[in-house]
Amino acid sequence: MKVIELKDVKKSYGKNEILHGISLDIEEGSIHGLVGRNGCGKTTLIKCLTGIYEQDQGQILVCREEIFENPKVKAQVGYVADSNQYFEGYHIDEMVEFYKQIYPTFDEKVFRDYNQSIGLDVSKRIKELSKGQAMSLASMLNLSIHPKVMIMDEPMSGLDVIAQKQIKDFIVNEVDMNGMSVLISSHDLKDLESFCDSASMMKDGKILYHGTMDQMKERFTKLQVVFEESRSEIFKELPGVITYSNLGSVYTVILEGYGEPIHEALKQAGAIVVEEIPLSLEEVFVYSNR
Repeated sequence: MKVIELKDVKKSYGKNEILHGISLDIEEGSIHGLVGRNGCGKTTLIKCLTGIYEQDQGQILVCREEIFENPKVKAQVGYVADSNQYFEGYHIDEMVEFYKQIYPTFDEKVFRDYNQSIGLDVSKRIKELSKGQAMSLASMLNLSIHPKVMIMDEPMSGLDVIAQKQIKDFIVNEVDMNGMSVLISSHDLKDLESFCDSASMMKDGKILYHGTMDQMKERFTKLQVVFEESRSEIFKELPGVITYSNLGSVYTVILEGYGEPIHEALKQAGAIVVEEIPLSLEEVFVYSNR
């Protein structure tokens, strides 16, 4: 079942259009990554998805209903912003009480269990927390409402590696136990690659690619090609070559649209080795933004 559906969503600030007709579906129980350079529209999209902003055009459905000005749907959505979203003068235990009043599904036992691992002093005020501690608190509070949808904007920002693993474990547990769906934006592409089952790549207010991690990587091919002698001119003639480098007669080549014709062309040019090398999500991101 689709828990998030965006159809031709547009959003502008004044005369500046930020989102240019975005369409995107996210399935129940999935962990979906959202990547893109600063200023590409990720945070604006997230604020539309959480009902903070109203889109100018198009449709946004969360759990099959419009989310803007819909308290019933918003009660099923957890949101971790990329900066402190709480009252700085409140103590942590006061925020727990606040969540209990706002969210009928808030599970204080789950929060206490999470915090047993994270180790925050609940008598501390929000303003006394480090950025990483504040982000951990936001994740724990929102996971404890057992949301159907969790939307997270740079939730690992400021967290040390141990806290990152703990928060990811909490997220995976909620997905496994309750079928929660997650949309997570992050600049740490290596982290997303090991954590998400699908992703969308944004560029200039549009979705550039969307699919599983394997599908994202299939768009580009990384080859190691070995000749008996230097043959750099062949890569200037081949279609789809994005970039190449060499160390002597050994070339590393990035292509778009690799197939049997290119493989044969390399062999005919004298290549004695043509080997595919796995691409990382980080490399896909870099080559997509050239």
